[in-house]
Amino acid sequence: MFLFECLTVFEADPDAVWKVWTDVAGWPEWDVSKEIAQLDGPFEPGARGWAKQRGNLGGPFTITAVDPGRRWVSQCPVPLGAVTFEHLLEPAAAGCVRLVKRADVQGGTGPLLRLLAPRMRRDTAASFAALQRRVCHQEQGPVAPLPWPLAPARRRLNL
Repeated sequence: MFLFECLTVFEADPDAVWKVWTDVAGWPEWDVSKEIAQLDGPFEPGARGWAKQRGNLGGPFTITAVDPGRRWVSQCPVPLGAVTFEHLLEPAAAGCVRLVKRADVQGGTGPLLRLLAPRMRRDTAASFAALQRRVCHQEQGPVAPLPWPLAPARRRLNL
């Protein structure tokens, strides 16, 4: 069952975006929903990790597919099912990248999780903006972590 899809396009080097996007330990530095994240091993299919959402409990995830520099998929168990997150990175015109994050749920928890989909999409849009800032400032030296908690988004993003 489809939960949400969010996309953005911005000017950046695809390799730099991939490096930041797949650095699991660094997610809390730019992902508005992550407080802690870790991966037990290299970023490859079968790797298991754990992430704590800000204000919520943490939980495990598994990297299920990786196409280096282009796509990765993770799966998170939920009661009576799982949520699958697909992450796509594509080169776009004039030195830009196109990022897409899609979430689908399998199992009996689907209808309940659909109630959370609008918030998940808003958090993803805010995280994409922070990811862009992180990548764009990366070449200028170390970047301080973003202050948390961030204020909730006040306007609707039509991405």
